[in-house]
Amino acid sequence: MQPKTNKPTTDFIHNPDFVNWVISPSEESEKYWQSWIINNPLRKSELMEGRTLIEGLVRKEKTLSESEVLSLWNKIEDTRSHKKLRFIKIRRWSAAASILILLGVSGWLVLKLNTSKQKIINYQTLASNVPASNNIELVLADHSQKTFTNKQVEIKYDHSGKLETKAGEETQSEDLQQSTEGLQMNQLFVPRGKRCNLVLADGTKLWLNSGTKAIYPVAFSGKTREIYIEGECYLEVAHDALKPFYVVTDQVKVKVLGTKFDISAYKDDCIAAVVLVEGSIEANDGSENFLLKPNDLLFYQKQTHKVTVEKTNVLPFISWKDGWMLCEKEPIHVLTRKISRYYDLKINFTDPRINNMTLTGKLDLKNNYEDVFKIICATAPLKYEIIGDSIFLTVKEKK
Repeated sequence: MQPKTNKPTTDFIHNPDFVNWVISPSEESEKYWQSWIINNPLRKSELMEGRTLIEGLVRKEKTLSESEVLSLWNKIEDTRSHKKLRFIKIRRWSAAASILILLGVSGWLVLKLNTSKQKIINYQTLASNVPASNNIELVLADHSQKTFTNKQVEIKYDHSGKLETKAGEETQSEDLQQSTEGLQMNQLFVPRGKRCNLVLADGTKLWLNSGTKAIYPVAFSGKTREIYIEGECYLEVAHDALKPFYVVTDQVKVKVLGTKFDISAYKDDCIAAVVLVEGSIEANDGSENFLLKPNDLLFYQKQTHKVTVEKTNVLPFISWKDGWMLCEKEPIHVLTRKISRYYDLKINFTDPRINNMTLTGKLDLKNNYEDVFKIICATAPLKYEIIGDSIFLTVKEKK
């Protein structure tokens, strides 16, 4: 990995590890090359020349079209087939030699950059591999799996790759092996009836509601931070102006620098929703950007692909993370779907009149589900009956 001390700047620009460090530095590569500079002070200027050259080429190549990239690469291949380039120090290159060398390095970078663009994470495929379990499941990058039977679990990563889990009174910690082959993605599956608090390596905090999946890297590298969510999650994103944070769902993609918001994107819901508590975020539905301000609520209609943004009271959308459900004229059919996920219940009703009923009030989700239904039926003209593992709602008839 380390360049020999008797060669010029071109040793650096043709060293894949060095180029990786310049293009996409990691904590490990930064530590290595800073140590290399300390141990090789006489070559620092050559290293900096190589770094400047690569940075300039990267900025240029990002603006090339695919046809220009192909044309440039063909020129490089033609050049290499006719003669072997002879390298000398940068400050003594002739004009002709400089052009050929730049074409060679540039072409290598073009190929590398375009290859990296192709390595897009297929979140949908990963998210479809759901463990068949009623427990909280954490799947690590090496495909090993951690299972938690508790209803509430806390999971925390730190910047050094250490993982800490807390389930009930039991706390465990371990150092995750860091790979240089690319992002190490972990997957977290929270089934119906359970919840999980998650702290990412950058300090971002997530509250995952029942029936939610999250896919995220063990440590963030590069110029952006990105995770995938299917289900509902409240986030407090750690501020980093140089690394915007993205939340990807099947319907919308949200960009943020540092803020607090809730996102709901369940597969079996007809809508996806984003509500902003603090800061600012930009949501994209695949064709248009929507800038949200505090107390803005974005609805995405899956069937019509229609997006609406309106002002709202955010508390009913985020109170679940604190064990409450605040209702403001909440349709009963929507409320029961949320309760069904939260407690992992089967809730049934057939009377069409229930679809037109709403509920306003406060439900304590820390209570058992029967107490919750007692409150609902004391507020709305309903009654409930528990049969097996299901709850049946019917309308109270007037006497």
